[in-house]
Amino acid sequence: MEFLRMLESIRTPLGEAFFLFATYGGEEIMLLGLICVLYWCVDKKLAYRMTFSYLPSALAVNVIKLTCRVERPWVRDPSFTAVEKAKASATGYSFPSGHTQNATALFGTLAYVFKKLWLKLMVALIIPLVMLSRMYLGVHTPADVLVSFLVSSVIVFGMNILADKLVLNKKRRLIIMIFLMLCATATIIYTYVLYSTGTIAYKDAADSFKGCGAGLGFALCWFLENEYIRFNPKSSDIKKQILKFVIGLSVALLIKSGIKYLFAALIGQNFFTDVFRYFLVILWAMLAMPLLIKKYFSGKEEK
Repeated sequence: MEFLRMLESIRTPLGEAFFLFATYGGEEIMLLGLICVLYWCVDKKLAYRMTFSYLPSALAVNVIKLTCRVERPWVRDPSFTAVEKAKASATGYSFPSGHTQNATALFGTLAYVFKKLWLKLMVALIIPLVMLSRMYLGVHTPADVLVSFLVSSVIVFGMNILADKLVLNKKRRLIIMIFLMLCATATIIYTYVLYSTGTIAYKDAADSFKGCGAGLGFALCWFLENEYIRFNPKSSDIKKQILKFVIGLSVALLIKSGIKYLFAALIGQNFFTDVFRYFLVILWAMLAMPLLIKKYFSGKEEK
């Protein structure tokens, strides 16, 4: 807490504005937007590689969060003040940092695959910037961001090492799909047991349920797209590329937010609605949108 108090003492309006912007490097919208633009418009295999880095690290960080159950800095010490605008995205428990995990999975993968040193450094530097932003804004401690970075880095590095030999191997797709779905299901069960026994509140369980829904959706859709759709995201028509990204992301966000309010009005918020709506977001992004791309945006079958 001493380091956080030091950062609190040097906060300025300009510094807060800068780090509120920097922290978007680890936001869910950054994750969704970056993976979608790669998947629909640029390089499908890179998007797969990035997601295979993200999902295992997200599951691991969520399990650690729910096991350790460390409260946010301002909860542990009421005399400490976090930047109010940063609290909205500071959901669930504090340790480890979800934003750090997001940034490490996304930009760590890009740093791994980029060949040019200046590109590697440029994307890699986003990670410590996000880590510092979470501490400057007062929503995480050094332990939160460092442990998240270490856990995520090991998983990201391991998944990228295995990517070409295992993940992208056609003969192993069914086994990988089943394994990923089992991991996500096990995490759902673990989270639900903690929630149903009153060990954790729903607000602290929600992120885990959402991540598991996305994990189930990805495992199934990755298998089906590779086996049956095999769309080609590349196109020389820039207008079509922009249009399909705008349409795809708009519908994904509508599903993500619209169904949330629909379910809340009809049956209330519960673990099933969070799992299901994130599953639907992935179903749209990875199956429905590729079918539209293949039919209307010249996304012919990829060999």
